[in-house]
Amino acid sequence: MLETSSTFGRGENVKLMLVDAGLDHSYDRITRDEWPLFKEKLQQEGAHSSTLPYIEINGQKFYKSVAIMRYISTKLDGKYHGSTPEENQLLDVVAELNDVWFEKMKSAFYGSEELKEEYATKTISAQIEMFEKYYSDRKEGPYLLGKELTYPDFLIYHMIDDNKLSKRLTPNLTKFVDAFEARPNMNKYFKSFSV
Repeated sequence: MLETSSTFGRGENVKLMLVDAGLDHSYDRITRDEWPLFKEKLQQEGAHSSTLPYIEINGQKFYKSVAIMRYISTKLDGKYHGSTPEENQLLDVVAELNDVWFEKMKSAFYGSEELKEEYATKTISAQIEMFEKYYSDRKEGPYLLGKELTYPDFLIYHMIDDNKLSKRLTPNLTKFVDAFEARPNMNKYFKSFSV
C-alpha cells in the first residue's frame, strides 16, 4: 500500500517556496468533491489550462507548479535559479526528472496492486539512486547546486516527503533533507503541523 504525506499534491511545491521566501499568501485547498465545479468555474473565467495549482496575483492567474515556481524565482531576481545557463539547464533537467517520478507515483497510486508493489519495491529505489547522484555532484553543500537552494530542491524534497522516504535515503539525500528542514521558515512551517 502507498502512503502519502498530509501535504500530498503539487500545490505544496509552490507553498514550500512561498514559505521559504517569506512571502505573504493564502493557501486554499480544493477537495476532490469540490474540484468538478471549481474546474468548470475556471473554464468559464477563460482558463486555457484549468488545473491546480495556480496562484493569483493582482487578478491574474498563473498555472502549473513548476512554471509558477520559475515565475516566483524570476520575480525574486532569480533567487531560486542558478547563476549560469548551464546551472539553469541542470535545474530544468532535475525538474523534468521529478515530473517523471511524480507521474510514476500517480500511476501507482491510482493503479493496480501490481503497479503499487512495483512502485514501492523498484521505482522508489531507482529514483533515490538517481537523485543521490545529482546531490553528490556538488561537494560544497547539501542542495542541488551546492549551498544555494533552487526550485527543483523543493520538488525533490516534496517527493521524498510524499513517499515518506526519510528512513530509506542515501547519505547526500539525507543531508539535503536535514538542511532543507532546518531552514528557518521551513522549520517553523513544519513545526506548525505538529500543533
